Amino acid sequence: MSKIIKETKYCKVLKQAKIREDNIAYGIEKIFVKELNQEEIRFVYFKDTYRQEEQLVPRPLDLPEEDLLKLIEVAIKQNVFSKEFLNNLKEVVNK
Repeated sequence: MSKIIKETKYCKVLKQAKIREDNIAYGIEKIFVKELNQEEIRFVYFKDTYRQEEQLVPRPLDLPEEDLLKLIEVAIKQNVFSKEFLNNLKEVVNK
């Protein structure tokens, strides 16, 4: 397993791609869910607190398609997705 970015009771954050705009950030993470003993992909939204710390906001991530494409591009460059997933995605897009 690669270097752990952050660990909570729920999961270990293995890889993370984020885009920041002012006091918010949104991202895609590869996480290891402890209870299920499996890796998953999580879309996240962070907001800076009054102490200038990033805090995960437990809400759905809503983005315009253009920003979603930028985020996916960053996630691909930072190896958040496996090669197998990317190959499967190419097949789905090319159908």
